[in-house]
Amino acid sequence: MCLWRARTLALRVLACKSLRVTPNGAAIKAIREAKQLSLRAMSLRTGLNRGYLSRLERGLIAHPSEDKVALIAAAMQVSTSAITHKETPT
Repeated sequence: MCLWRARTLALRVLACKSLRVTPNGAAIKAIREAKQLSLRAMSLRTGLNRGYLSRLERGLIAHPSEDKVALIAAAMQVSTSAITHKETPT
């Protein structure tokens, strides 16, 4: 998936609803590995630093911005609910 397409999809997700999300690092890592994507590939798809992605997967980043979560979901072609613990309207 092209970087511009991933970002476009992420922006569409954000335009649809405003959510407070808590990432599920284990789910992000499991989906990424199931899709055979390295952290380097995810970094290229999202424009996010590999170290940031690694910390997110390990649960060291508790509250990333909604746009980053949507960007990661779009890059893996899954919904944001697939990579979060819960979603609550704000």
